[in-house]
Amino acid sequence: MRSQTFIARYSYSVPKSCTVTYNVVAFPETAGETFGVVINKQLTKMTTTPETFPLWSVTIPTASASSGYRYVRLSKAGAELNREKFLRVFKDKKAKATANEFYLRETTYTTLPKLPQVYADVRAKSSLAFDDSQIATINLTPANRTEYDYMVANPQLDLKAIKSGFRFISAGTTYSVKEMKLKVSGSSTRKFEKLSLKVKFDDEKGDTFFNRPIIKLRSQVFDPTMIREKLYYDLLNSLGVGSAQGVYVRVYVDGKPYGFYLMVEDIDTPFLRGTMHLGSSEPKDLGSLYEMGSHVIGEEATLQYQGPNTADYNPEIYDNKNLGANTKAEPMAQLITFFKELQEYDPTLPNGIKFWNARLDLEGYLRSMAMEYLAGAWDSYWWKGNNFFMYFNPTKNVWQFIPTDFDSTFNDGNREDVYTTYKKFARSRLSRVGKDHPLITKLIYKNAEINARFERILSDSVKGVFNSTFLDPKIDAYRDMIEAEVKWDYSLDRSKNPGKNFGYTLDDFYKSILSGNVTNVNFGIKKWIKDRVKSVPGQLTTVK
Repeated sequence: MRSQTFIARYSYSVPKSCTVTYNVVAFPETAGETFGVVINKQLTKMTTTPETFPLWSVTIPTASASSGYRYVRLSKAGAELNREKFLRVFKDKKAKATANEFYLRETTYTTLPKLPQVYADVRAKSSLAFDDSQIATINLTPANRTEYDYMVANPQLDLKAIKSGFRFISAGTTYSVKEMKLKVSGSSTRKFEKLSLKVKFDDEKGDTFFNRPIIKLRSQVFDPTMIREKLYYDLLNSLGVGSAQGVYVRVYVDGKPYGFYLMVEDIDTPFLRGTMHLGSSEPKDLGSLYEMGSHVIGEEATLQYQGPNTADYNPEIYDNKNLGANTKAEPMAQLITFFKELQEYDPTLPNGIKFWNARLDLEGYLRSMAMEYLAGAWDSYWWKGNNFFMYFNPTKNVWQFIPTDFDSTFNDGNREDVYTTYKKFARSRLSRVGKDHPLITKLIYKNAEINARFERILSDSVKGVFNSTFLDPKIDAYRDMIEAEVKWDYSLDRSKNPGKNFGYTLDDFYKSILSGNVTNVNFGIKKWIKDRVKSVPGQLTTVK
C-alpha cells in the first residue's frame, strides 16, 4: 500500500484569540495511559489517534497564551501519575498553538553557537528534517514483530530488510509513511547491544524523507559523549566541504524506548543532486559514484592502481553505487583511469595544483584531509583507507572526495600513531608494503606546491575555527542539549540483545568531553582539540 505523508506547521504569531492548541509528544508506560495539560490548576485530557501517535493534542477554547502550563501523565482511569516539575510558558503571547513539545523535556529549541565560516558554505538550502536546534522523535512500527525480533537478535546475519511504518515528529513537522524498509546497518556496531539502523523509503512510489530515499540511524556506541560525530559534521560545514548532514533524534519501536541516535543522510543520488550539484537538475545523468573502505582487517581502499580491469579490484573495497559513464561490464573503468594517472604522476614536477585541479576537486580534498588530521579521524582515508566516497562530477569534469562516518574522530581510541605530526604520519604510509596511500603521499607529502596549500588550509582551519575559543562553547551547548538524552539512553536495558556494551555512564559522558580517559577512549574532546592546535604551528614550514 502506498505510504501517506502529512506535514503540519504551526504558526506562532497570529491575531489574538482565546483558543489555544496544545501538542506534546509522549509515550505511555503502560497500556491505557493517556496525557493531559494543566493550566491554572485545571486539567484537560489530550487525545491521539493511530494516524498521529505519539503526538497528543487538545484545543481549549478558553485558554490563553499568557497562561503557564504543564503536561501530565494519566492512568487509564484518569488519575494523575506524573506532572512536569517545570512550568511551560509561551514566548509569543499571541500564539494559537504550541510547537510539538516533548513530555518532560523542558527545552524544545536550543540556540547553538554558530561556528565561523572559514571557507564558503557549499550546503544546499536547509531542510525541515535536519534542523539541529531541536531533537526530533522517530517511532518505528514493524509490520511483523517476529521478523523484527529475529533481525535484531541476529545482527551479524545479512538479512533482507523488513517492512515497517515510520513516523518522524519534530517541533513543527510531522512526517509519516505506512511502509518502508528497515534493516540493521553498519559493520563494527553490529557487535554491540545498541544497533545502528538503515531506513529505506519507496522512492519509486514517490515516498522519500524530504527528498532522501535513505537515512541511517547511527548508534554512536563508541563515543561516550555522542558529540564527536556531530561536531565533525559542523566543522566540515565550516570548511566548505560537501558532506552529508546529521541531527539528533530519539528513537522508539512500537512506542517503546530504543535509544538516542544521530540521524544522517545516506550518500546516494539525491544527495549528489542536492549537495554536489547544489540542487540543480543538470546534468540529467549523474556521474559515477564509489563507496570506499573495508571492515576486513588488513584491507584498505588505498587508491593504488592494481590493473586495467574491474576484476583486478575487490568490489567490497571499491563498491560502485552509480554507473555514470561506465558500463555494467566495467563499472570501475573511470576510477581505474584516475588510479593510473595517480600512479604515473611524478610529484617532483612543477604545477602540481594545475595538474590535479584538472582531475580532482583538489581544494575540497585537501580540506577533508586537513579535518582528518586535525580531528584524529583514524578510521578514514589518511589513516585506514576507509569511510569515503569518490564521485565523478560530470558538470565540473573532476573527481570529488566525499568523507563519511565520523564516529572514530577526536582520537576516540588508544591510537598513539594518530598523536603525531602530519608529515611523520604521511611518511609512515610509504613504509607499509602494498598499503601506500598515494593521494596523501604524492600530493600532500611529496609535492611542494600542494603541500604549501595544505599547510595554508591547516593554518586557516586552526586560526579560523578548530580551536578551543570557538569549539568549546559549541561543545558545551551540545552537552547541555543532550545530557538528559544520553542519560536516558544509558538507562535503557538492552541486556537481552546480543553483543557488547561498554557500560558508559553519565560520568563518562562528562569526562570524555573534558580530558578524562574512559574505556577505549583515551582523549577527551576538549583536550584533543587543545593539544592538536598547540602542535600545528610548529609543523608549518611554508606558512608564516
